Amino acid sequence: MRDAGRILAILVAAVVIIFGWKYYEDTYQAKTAYAVVPAEVPVKKQATDDDGKAITGEHAYDYKFKFVLKNGEKRTLDYELSGEKVKPFTPNAVIKAEISKKRAIKGPNEISKDKVPNKVRKILNID
Repeated sequence: MRDAGRILAILVAAVVIIFGWKYYEDTYQAKTAYAVVPAEVPVKKQATDDDGKAITGEHAYDYKFKFVLKNGEKRTLDYELSGEKVKPFTPNAVIKAEISKKRAIKGPNEISKDKVPNKVRKILNID
């Protein structure tokens, strides 16, 4: 009976570790990605917290970026740019960010087109 309990505990621990690692990988492991800012500036809106309450003095812009990783993989992510004196990204500008499968970890920040790898430039149709 003791052996069955140990085996069950090992199996449960293995499942927790596997699913925990998968969650960590999808949410926090970042890769460098590039995108072109949409030509149309999104509507400026009141920034809200996680509970939906308005944050006094802050505004936000909602973007949907079509990122391309250095290896050519494509990922679409929603991103909210918010703050007290927030300005929207420059339309058609190139941005760089560190992204996971679920979110932007660092950035995005506008960069010059010449800093984008050639493979990614072709996919994004950057001159």
